[in-house]
Amino acid sequence: MFPKINLKFLTLTALFANSVIADKAKIYRNCLKPGQFVLTFDDGPNPETTPIALDVLKKYNIKGTFFINAHNWSDLENDPTAIETVKKTYAAGHDIGSHTYNHKDLFEAIEEGSMKENVDDMTDKIEEIIGVKPAYFRPPCGNGAYNESDPHKREMSEMIQEYLGERGYNIIMWGTDTMDWQYKEDVDSVIATMNEQLADPSVSPKTHSFITLMHDVYPSTVNIVLPTVIEYVQSVGYEFVPLSECIGVSPYQSISNDKENQNNLNNGESNSTDENNKNKSAGETNTNNSTPTSNNTNSTSTFTNSTTESTVSINKEGDNTSNAITIHSSIILSVVIAILSLLF
Repeated sequence: MFPKINLKFLTLTALFANSVIADKAKIYRNCLKPGQFVLTFDDGPNPETTPIALDVLKKYNIKGTFFINAHNWSDLENDPTAIETVKKTYAAGHDIGSHTYNHKDLFEAIEEGSMKENVDDMTDKIEEIIGVKPAYFRPPCGNGAYNESDPHKREMSEMIQEYLGERGYNIIMWGTDTMDWQYKEDVDSVIATMNEQLADPSVSPKTHSFITLMHDVYPSTVNIVLPTVIEYVQSVGYEFVPLSECIGVSPYQSISNDKENQNNLNNGESNSTDENNKNKSAGETNTNNSTPTSNNTNSTSTFTNSTTESTVSINKEGDNTSNAITIHSSIILSVVIAILSLLF
């Protein structure tokens, strides 16, 4: 006869084990404050076009966020030029986020069992290149972050958000889309699209903020659409800010070695110090004390003053996520061992 098992205890233990799993990834579609506007770019790097985007952003003193793939428009495994493009983007003070390894729709990734390859391997690749682990994630096609009416898609979205949350990610969606991937060089259509979203009488910088979607892989986008959109957005009264200021979340999960990594990335850029000094003497200012200027190294190292505490808090939360997953595994293992010992 088997010893009496306290099923209630085992049930409560199992429920506790489930409760310590990390929260679902938070989803951001706009900024915390009205009047702010963020430029984000998907699908890169493209060694031929991304550097042009960087030049345009530098001209207008704007920091963007680049959601990159390892295999899409370039190959981060075998193309040194593509790798260098990512390093230069990061060194220029822009944020690097994940857009999956192969630009795989995450609904498909779940069904074919390739979530690890597309999410975890891309996290590792970004950390390998720039030395820090990203905290921003944009799902291809946005799948996994919509309010789905279909039960199966809703269930998969829950799984995706939990998977990303366990890995310290925040999901970055968008509130306005330039449709540059569709219109290409038809700038009039791009502006018409922006007008539909921004020029509505009910929409105002006093009440609204936007994260916009663009693609730095198209020549038409970086040469024509990007500068046109920047000037248009400024003309209607919005202020460009880094995504970190927009949502109040650090772009990276680990910052301990960030300064050292940045110095390594900047090796060989002999004019960087001179340019910084010239810009400082010229009186360049940030749009906000916590906003990086065009000469700051990156959003993590310049997320200063009032935002430092929030960055540390976020990193602690990331540590707690890892601990929670470890605790979860340990508890489950202990429960299994306890049951087996009672039965056998």
